[in-house]
Amino acid sequence: MSLKRILGVMLASRMAGRGRRRGSLGNAALLGGLGSRGLRGKAGVAALGYMAYKAYNDHQARQRASGSTAHAGTSTGTGSQASASSGLSGIFDQIAGALGGEAQSSETPDPRHAEAAERMSDDRALLLIRGMIAAAHADGTLSMDERQRISGQLDEAEATADERRLISTEIENPKPLDTLLTQINDHDTAIEFYLASRAAVDSETEANRAYLTLLRHRLDITEEEAREAEELAP
Repeated sequence: MSLKRILGVMLASRMAGRGRRRGSLGNAALLGGLGSRGLRGKAGVAALGYMAYKAYNDHQARQRASGSTAHAGTSTGTGSQASASSGLSGIFDQIAGALGGEAQSSETPDPRHAEAAERMSDDRALLLIRGMIAAAHADGTLSMDERQRISGQLDEAEATADERRLISTEIENPKPLDTLLTQINDHDTAIEFYLASRAAVDSETEANRAYLTLLRHRLDITEEEAREAEELAP
């Protein structure tokens, strides 16, 4: 099971499309991948950035191979599946604009960031996915449209049947925040958890702002770190 691939797509596409579309995930797709200062200099953050960056590049490679840029992935379904695929395509297109077009950028991720991503365990990836799911539920529940977008993300990640069942179970039965926090034993993991959670939500709603504030205090995230996370996942 490769949950890191799913985490990368979720980060790159803003889980369930909840984030503000302004600027898309140009910054989040490069979270720690193209810098060495502040949060970007932390190995775990760089790993998240690389996974999001790779998810985007893998998407572009598949599009070039199929000779199509009109739809995300290879789905030929109709209805909700096609809607989710189309929505995800739009998000990836915005990432392309932020990166200067077809994944062409004057900067490329440091090889050490790829190594950091390789070292990240699936257990850690699952913890961050659970954090994103908990954050997505902060304002109540997931709408049908949001669930369809997540389905599109799983299509994009080429998730296996077991992975789909796992994510479905997590969505239907999100882990309590208190339970998740017991698995965070150091500040670097706390930063990764906060950053992934921040990428999952639109901070313009009162419920989400309250959740992020609570999370920041529970994780002992400094105001400076929170501001940088806001810049990385606007």
